[in-house]
Amino acid sequence: MNKVKLTESGKKKLEDELEYLKTVKRVEIKEALKSARAQGDLSENADYSAAKDDQSMTETRILELEAQLKNAIVVESSESDNIFDVNKKALVKFYDIDETEEVTLVSSVEADVKNMKISIDSPLGKALYKLEVGKITQVESPDGKYQVEVIKIL
Repeated sequence: MNKVKLTESGKKKLEDELEYLKTVKRVEIKEALKSARAQGDLSENADYSAAKDDQSMTETRILELEAQLKNAIVVESSESDNIFDVNKKALVKFYDIDETEEVTLVSSVEADVKNMKISIDSPLGKALYKLEVGKITQVESPDGKYQVEVIKIL
């Protein structure tokens, strides 16, 4: 598995989710299974079937989270005021649409495109990550190539 780049807060978010799934969700599923078993015939028991599905998805997610955390590299933001880095917000010019947007670089688990929190693992994030203010770079996205420039760090 590839190394997963996480910020400290992104790592904490995964750890919190893992803790919740192991301590709270597993108990809830166990209770749901117990309650469904008490209803009798399991072959046509929708509650039992739903609880088993929930259990399967939860255990899969626990394994995913454990793997991500095991392969996590915590990335720190650079001190330079001239470098666009993780956990920083910057004014970015998109030359293809001639617009400027405020973009925040984050780890993949914190990405939220609607709020312009862009993952450093996405095509745009890779292009902007560690880019100096005033430099223009090309983004290689599935939709085609376009140029972006970091105007200033906010």
